[in-house]
Amino acid sequence: MKHTLLLKLALCAAILLTSAGADASNKDFKKLAKIDGVEHVHIGKLLLNLAAKNGGDINFGEDISISDKSGNVLKKIDTVDVYTCEEKNSAEQLSQQVRSILDGEGWEPLIDATDGEGYKSKIYQNHHGKHTTVIIFAEEDGEASLVVIDGKLDMAQLMEQMSKED
Repeated sequence: MKHTLLLKLALCAAILLTSAGADASNKDFKKLAKIDGVEHVHIGKLLLNLAAKNGGDINFGEDISISDKSGNVLKKIDTVDVYTCEEKNSAEQLSQQVRSILDGEGWEPLIDATDGEGYKSKIYQNHHGKHTTVIIFAEEDGEASLVVIDGKLDMAQLMEQMSKED
């Protein structure tokens, strides 16, 4: 997608903006992988913990990059799921189902943006107790990408880490 950098920035913003945790239903998201033309990558806790111990970089294609030198943020993430499609019909189905999920209970919009060239991005969160689910959804020219982040993030710890790195 043309706006890879914007998607990466959106991912960073979602991590920075999330201070509570969520217990949103992942079974709704798992159904998305069954749409013809949708590619799905699941990143589990073990890989995230290994990345946290080894300098904290995880890159998946052009659409997602999580960088965390201290490992403090990655330790708080339980899973990351990435759904992508480059076929117009698949992207439309994915978009329709994501909108349906976001219309469900508990989803709070953080960012909802559209540019003049037809690029759309949404960042939403759903939280319950100390668990958070953050989604980043981007669409453009018949392509779509969805990133689903589940975990427990501590904003105070994140801000402390950022001030130490300056």
